[in-house]
Parts: sequence; C-alpha cells; structure tokens
Amino acid sequence: MNLTLTGVPAIVAFVGFVVVFSAPVWVAARLVGAKHPTLLRAICALAMGTVGVFFIAVFTGPWVFLLAPLVFLLSFKYILGTSFFGSVLLAILAGLGYAAMGYFFGGGSFSGAGNGINV
Repeated sequence: MNLTLTGVPAIVAFVGFVVVFSAPVWVAARLVGAKHPTLLRAICALAMGTVGVFFIAVFTGPWVFLLAPLVFLLSFKYILGTSFFGSVLLAILAGLGYAAMGYFFGGGSFSGAGNGINV
C-alpha cells in the first residue's frame, strides 16, 4: 500500500516529525540548565547542526564522520546556551531520549525491531 501526502497534510506531518524529534533535545536542555531551553531553539539547533554537517561533508569528505558530533555540540552550545561540557551532557541525555523513543515506539524491545506501524 502506498501512502502519499501533499499540500497542507504533508506540512502538518513534517512539522509533527520535527517537533517529536526535537523534543528529547529540548528536555535535555532543560535538564542541563541551558540559558535558552525553548523548543524553537532546540529545533534551530538541530537544523543548524544538520546544515553544518552538510557543509562539512561537502568540504571534508569522509572526515565528516569525525567532525559531525563536534558540529552538533557547537550548535547546542551557541544556540541553546550551554557550556561545552553541558552540550556533551545534553547530547548524551538526548541520545537516551531517542533510545527511549525507539523502545516505546518500536515495540518495547532493544534486541530488534518491533512491530512498528504498518500502513
């Protein structure tokens, strides 16, 4: 079965995915004690990190695998207002949040993919 979204439903779905996947960064920023722990800034930090990784990939090639975490840490530091150690802790907590999302949405098992959602 193919599912195609266009127009306003596609935009609503896109915004929903962005908010859901930036929520762990937002919660982690609040836990770390960032100066600007808002959801909009969490979205901006992830967007700027992604754009930065794209440019790093264009200019450095395979070095992007080593530099990508640094780009995201710097975006957390400057956009959310944390120290460098705070941004490292923020990244660890956000990773744990993503793992929890995978656990709950993926069928409750870390050993393999769960049932997921079939459309």
